[in-house]
Amino acid sequence: MAQIHVLSDSLANRIAAGEVVERPASIVKELVENSIDAGATRIEVTLRDGGKKFIEVADNGCGMSEEDAVLAVQRFATSKISSEDDLEAIATLGFRGEALPSIGAVSQLKITTRPPDSDEGVAILVEGGEVTDLRAVGCPPGTTVQVANLFYNTPARRKFLATSATERGHCLDWILRLALAYPEIALQATHNEAVAFTSSGSGDMRSVLAAVYGSNTARHFLPVNLESEGLRIYGFVCAPQVTRATRHHQFFFVNRRFVRSRMLSHALSEGYGMLLPTGKQPLSVICLDIDPHHVDPNVHPTKIEVRFRAQGEVHSLVQQAVQQALATGGYRSLGEEPPAKEKPGESLLPAGRLQPAIPAAEGRIKRLRINPFFDEVDERDVGIEVHAEPTGIAEEVGLTPGPSPSRRGEPSEAPRRAEQPAPRREADLTLLGQLSAKYILGQQGEDLLLVDQHRAAERVIFERLQSQPRRMARQLLVVPLTLELTAEQAAAVEQHQSLLEEAGFALAPFGGNSYVVRSVPAQLGQKNPEAVLDGLITDLAQWQASGDLDSQREQLLATVACHSAIKAGERLTPQEMTGLLADLLQTQAPAICPHGDPIIISITGAQLDRKFERS
Repeated sequence: MAQIHVLSDSLANRIAAGEVVERPASIVKELVENSIDAGATRIEVTLRDGGKKFIEVADNGCGMSEEDAVLAVQRFATSKISSEDDLEAIATLGFRGEALPSIGAVSQLKITTRPPDSDEGVAILVEGGEVTDLRAVGCPPGTTVQVANLFYNTPARRKFLATSATERGHCLDWILRLALAYPEIALQATHNEAVAFTSSGSGDMRSVLAAVYGSNTARHFLPVNLESEGLRIYGFVCAPQVTRATRHHQFFFVNRRFVRSRMLSHALSEGYGMLLPTGKQPLSVICLDIDPHHVDPNVHPTKIEVRFRAQGEVHSLVQQAVQQALATGGYRSLGEEPPAKEKPGESLLPAGRLQPAIPAAEGRIKRLRINPFFDEVDERDVGIEVHAEPTGIAEEVGLTPGPSPSRRGEPSEAPRRAEQPAPRREADLTLLGQLSAKYILGQQGEDLLLVDQHRAAERVIFERLQSQPRRMARQLLVVPLTLELTAEQAAAVEQHQSLLEEAGFALAPFGGNSYVVRSVPAQLGQKNPEAVLDGLITDLAQWQASGDLDSQREQLLATVACHSAIKAGERLTPQEMTGLLADLLQTQAPAICPHGDPIIISITGAQLDRKFERS
């Protein structure tokens, strides 16, 4: 008997559907793109249970005849291309001809459609990949596609879907991307009978940005416009003071198709230059209209990646377009010639000094000199006498390590291997200074210690939060803070609201995707609560939490600690460094941060001798 056999059409279609239908958001994307290609000016999306139970996409496009409707649910049937030459100049969105048959293979699919010049429409029902009903019906011009009971015949795939809030967020994420690419189309999304997103179809991209981010953030967007031979670049970039922790809010469209591109992301960052704070990413909507012969959109199964023929030229022009937009808005990167009205050397970014998350310890420094080989210290900030002799070293500060680390305080994930385990013996610690505004240098006995200041503060804050009762101490905000979130962020807040409440954040819905914040954890101290919450919610939107509530709480506390801690790039006074080291050595696990990364690296005197080839 032969061991190799040909799969049945039904089974092959279910397997092939996995390339197109990963989750409800995949269906929303494909169906809305089909509506756009059909010339629709109004598209309405209806979701139930995050799209797991029901999805409907209704449009006023060109509709289909009965013959076309039957062909549309067959594999590799499409109206977008007819020859190999068409692949060299693709100008539509859904050209592969796989969406409807793939959706029908793993759901109960109903299509109701009528061309404007026809007296009646047609309804076709597909279940498990088979057409089970076809009849004439009365219906308005356009097409309505209904998808029910997704993955009903593949339960193994259904159980891996996320919560309704998360799936709703992914669906709305695709809707807002397409709304940004096509601001002239009126788009409305409804979830469980509540309107979740609306764009007016006015053709003004800024109005869509206001619907996505809120009017306060939309005011900070600067228009981008640059034309070159065969290429037009347009859209918006945000002023440098409005940033996010990840690239998730960078939207790139090539011929109005959403794409992900490291090259375009790099060009965007290069356009900002030194204007961006360390570790922050700008918000942007960058659209490229380019000759279809110069770009290949069919290099990835989901069509989300593209390849340009002239990568270097496109990179340079995008960077130039961003720089021009920022300069027009009054922002110039360091090194650029300032306009005549500006004073030489005057910074165009808002000035301000960040407050440390850990209060400076008082009375812990006995005698201190700063070693000029490591860092410079401003007397006005430190408030002590600074000696700058080349031979000056720090003297003893009298810190002793705390108790041995407890396994209870360490994360379940094994920490990454450090160069040398941190010393755990009783010994005085000598502060040497700060290196690159990232690391605190100290001496313990014969050993040189390098301490990551961000991870050290993260460990201290994490254990302080962990030591609190189940409902942590809060500080009420004098003026409540209003957050205007994206659909995905709002879904994350809804899903994890009880955990956020336990952590000390009191958030309440405030209409649409907005939330009002009335209190924050007392442990945040002087930290900007809006910046902490922005980073925290962005992380939660990408979070893959375990099902264990205690583990989820620990993960959330670690995330809060991360966004509340001193950042790399912050210069600390000697008092602040000394206080941070003292607090770190009193924690249960001073060697590793809550995420399992090393905090302290130790280099022994013997290792240094070998490096310097001393006998």
